[in-house]
Amino acid sequence: MIFHPFFFSITYAIVTSIVALIIPFAGIFISAYIINALAPSFGSTPNIDNAFKLVIYSYTASFLASIVSGLLPILFFVSIAGLYSFYIFWIGFTPMMKTPEDKKVGYAIVSILIMMGVYGAIAVTLGFITAAFFLTGVAYLY
Repeated sequence: MIFHPFFFSITYAIVTSIVALIIPFAGIFISAYIINALAPSFGSTPNIDNAFKLVIYSYTASFLASIVSGLLPILFFVSIAGLYSFYIFWIGFTPMMKTPEDKKVGYAIVSILIMMGVYGAIAVTLGFITAAFFLTGVAYLY
C-alpha cells in the first residue's frame, strides 16, 4: 500500500494494517465465546479452552492461505486452501466440544455461520470507523 500510486499517506497504510490485525483476533475471541455459550444447547460440554483451540486451529489454514496469496499475488489460487479450515473445524468438533454425533451437523453449521457473521460484523464496523477517520481528515498527517 505504501508504494501504490493511489495511496499517498503512510498513516493510511499503518491504520489499515492495524485494523487488518485486529479483525481476525477479535473474531477468534468473540466466536469462541459464542460457540462455548451454545454448547449446552447442542448437548456438548462447555469448555472455553477447547472452544478457543477449536476456533484458532480451524482458522490456521485460512490465515496461512491469506498470507501466501497476499504476499505473492500470482499465487491467488492458494486461497482455495483456506477451505481446509472447514474440514479442520469439522474434525475437531467432536473431540474438543464433546458433541454427540446426532447434533454435530447442526452445531457445526450454526457455529460456522456465527464465525462468518462475527468476522463480517467486525470487519464492517472497523471499516466504517476507519473510513470515518480518514474522511474527516484527521488521519492525513504527512
